[in-house]
Amino acid sequence: MKYDFTTRIDRSNTGAFKYDMMPEPLKGSGIVPLTVADMEFSAPPEVNEAVAKAALHGCYGYTGPQGEYLEAVKHWQKTRHDWQVEDDWLVVTNGVVQALGVAVRAFTNEGDGVLIMTPVYHPFYDAIRDNGRRIVESPLAETEHGYEIDFEDLERKAADPSVRLMLLCSPHNPIGRVWSREELARIAAIASENEFPVVSDEIHNDLILPGGTHTVFASLPEAAGNCIVCTAVSKTFNLAGLSCSNIFVPDPALREKFSFEAHKSGCGCVPYPARPATIAAYTKGAEWLDELLSVVDGNFRLMYSFIDERIPELRVTHAQGTYLAWIDMRALGMDHDELNAFLVNEARICDSDGTMFGSAGNGFRRWNLALPREILEENLIKLEKAIKTLNK
Repeated sequence: MKYDFTTRIDRSNTGAFKYDMMPEPLKGSGIVPLTVADMEFSAPPEVNEAVAKAALHGCYGYTGPQGEYLEAVKHWQKTRHDWQVEDDWLVVTNGVVQALGVAVRAFTNEGDGVLIMTPVYHPFYDAIRDNGRRIVESPLAETEHGYEIDFEDLERKAADPSVRLMLLCSPHNPIGRVWSREELARIAAIASENEFPVVSDEIHNDLILPGGTHTVFASLPEAAGNCIVCTAVSKTFNLAGLSCSNIFVPDPALREKFSFEAHKSGCGCVPYPARPATIAAYTKGAEWLDELLSVVDGNFRLMYSFIDERIPELRVTHAQGTYLAWIDMRALGMDHDELNAFLVNEARICDSDGTMFGSAGNGFRRWNLALPREILEENLIKLEKAIKTLNK
């Protein structure tokens, strides 16, 4: 490989959330947490060089998305996703999570219902609840082959006249589903029929595993005039700390509402280092991303085979996208608190509690696989040993 995906990077004393938020028995132990969805890899060297060069300029003024930045964003969407973006569609925010809150305020009123498919990324709940709106859950159907959309339930929930918005996670975090074109078209039709827009969180849109194809929601004729598409370089190139997202709103009326609320929320600038980072990532980062995807795919394959062969009590949902593994540990027979204590104290593993993603996540764990393979192996072995002690 041209790029380095094996070196362990010491992130201690950098203010990294996933390290500072570790539970006390593990904090400072040298254990690598499998929690927050950023990578244990350096960003592409081309990106690092561009940011360093910009830093040497020394004038960190207010920066916008015009010119070379906009062209790089458009180029990436066209070459990577075959989606032609128009100049005036773009609204920048300081993260997709911020954009979710902006959209909830822009398109709903207090007390309105906002539809989500669960289990789902926990800030979806926060964006609804914290803004005084009502969470309307349509649980995904758990099947022998993974998760599917329960369209009968989704249609019933969408028909409630108090539902005025849907937040869609595509690809879906935490289950790793990449929705098919047909599934997305049906969601678009449901939203159109019930006269509410869809906010499609596509932050994982570039992280598609072999055999999968991501469809931009707004590329569908059924959806283009009734949606907001949220993207960022953050997950793709490990640039979350630069706090910059590119939000596309093709419809002028929706864009006016979203832009107005974004302005009220203080959005508008591109953080100074995010501008050169985005340009470099979107013009020079494709080869790095392709290598990353092969590493992540290998990590998934290792996890599947290890658990199938050595910890058959557990099940892992086979992901089509993201670098996040969804592990079913319900067969261990532990309640929520027991499972948390077991993983921290016995297995010495720091992962994400499935209940973060809603009640449907009880008994599940989410593992971040964007890390050197030997770290994943170490955690799998620790898990295996701890589970064996339960059977003695």
